[in-house]
Amino acid sequence: MEVNPQENLSESIDASAKKKKNGWLSKFGLLGALLAVTKFGKLAAIAKVLFAALKASKFAATFISMAATVVIYAQFYGWLLALGFIIAIFIHESGHVVASKKVGLDVSAPMFIPFFGAFIAMKELPKSVKQEAISAIGGPVAGALVAAVCLLLWDITGSLYWVGLAYLTAFLNLFNLLPLGMLDGGRITKALSPVIWVIGIVGAVILMLKLHAYILLLVLVLGVMELVSMIKNRHQMATYLQVEPQFRFKIGLAYLLLITILVGMMMYSLDLSQQFIGSMG
Repeated sequence: MEVNPQENLSESIDASAKKKKNGWLSKFGLLGALLAVTKFGKLAAIAKVLFAALKASKFAATFISMAATVVIYAQFYGWLLALGFIIAIFIHESGHVVASKKVGLDVSAPMFIPFFGAFIAMKELPKSVKQEAISAIGGPVAGALVAAVCLLLWDITGSLYWVGLAYLTAFLNLFNLLPLGMLDGGRITKALSPVIWVIGIVGAVILMLKLHAYILLLVLVLGVMELVSMIKNRHQMATYLQVEPQFRFKIGLAYLLLITILVGMMMYSLDLSQQFIGSMG
């Protein structure tokens, strides 16, 4: 998932507020606080050292938010699964970064939000739906490769951990291909026809009711608002949405192929992944 701000927000950060924030973080650090709260106080000192080393890096926020998410998820799913799942999400987001750079879009490093996933922020708006679609499809492509590697590692090692991680990764990327709004599928299918979002709206409602995935309510509301806006401003949007038929065919084919591959991997790993979940209980 990616977020498109109207302007580069990094240039508008107040210097004094930033100094104050760094001063607070340097005393203890977000990761150190989380570790202490979750009864891993002995690791707090290590967290402080790591934070000090990362603070000067432009990737500090990425790794700190990533580590914090691992710590939180580990309380529910165990350290090994939490770490593997977060790495899979990181690779997915890195796919967006690589694809965005490929088409000349300046984007931020990935940022993690526990229980909401991760995102990259665009420092400039795409100039065309073609740029937007290429940027969006990079994440699911990278995610599908991760799931395939996990299945290969399961075949080599026989460990149910890898097949469980493959299933979770495939599900995450398939979920993101739902053709609606801010999701990767919404941004890809915008290059085909925004009308396809109607399918995404129906799918989101079904998933929300069947899986109790109420986080989709936000995606649904924002997606419907964006679709209505595009319809109202269809004349102004015409140039942005214009794309050559050859690209429309290629991106559509890639989108359908990704869905097919991910569904196939989920079906292949379903029974074994349930065994893995059962072994965790």
